[in-house]
Amino acid sequence: MKKDNETSLTLDVKFKVKDVLRYNVSVAKKSKVNCIVSLFGIGVLIYFFYGLLTSGERMDIFFARHIVWLLVPILIFMMIPWKVWKITIAQMQQPAFAYGVQYIFSKDNIVLDIGEASEEMKWDVFVKILETKNDFRFYVNTISAQIIPKHNMNEEQLKTLREIIKEAAPDRSQLK
Repeated sequence: MKKDNETSLTLDVKFKVKDVLRYNVSVAKKSKVNCIVSLFGIGVLIYFFYGLLTSGERMDIFFARHIVWLLVPILIFMMIPWKVWKITIAQMQQPAFAYGVQYIFSKDNIVLDIGEASEEMKWDVFVKILETKNDFRFYVNTISAQIIPKHNMNEEQLKTLREIIKEAAPDRSQLK
């Protein structure tokens, strides 16, 4: 960490699998397709258990005749987490997540340094800046965000980052 005259903050950010997974789960929850598929799975489960409770058949016979109605939601509720896990593992292979990123925050911009590449972003690129229990999320649209895990920062750095965000993007920030 480096702090110059309270106007900039340099953070070396190392990502853990759980950081990226947590973010990807939040993206999956926002997906309309995942919501519709999940609601369909819940509906099929309700239909299955309603049939089970109202049927006069023995339970083993009912299960044998209606096993497909039970397998569909099981597959649905296994495939969404599997897809999220696959995306997370693929992202962890990218240099930024595998080796880390250096962020330099100032009231004018944010500089990302990934070793061989560097990028400068103005604060108006972000539509929302959210602080969660575990990280800061800098959204460039309603779903895509840069994440800064808090485990990379001490209390002084957290305080400095909050101050910079409040000064640079007061109308878009939702900080704790």
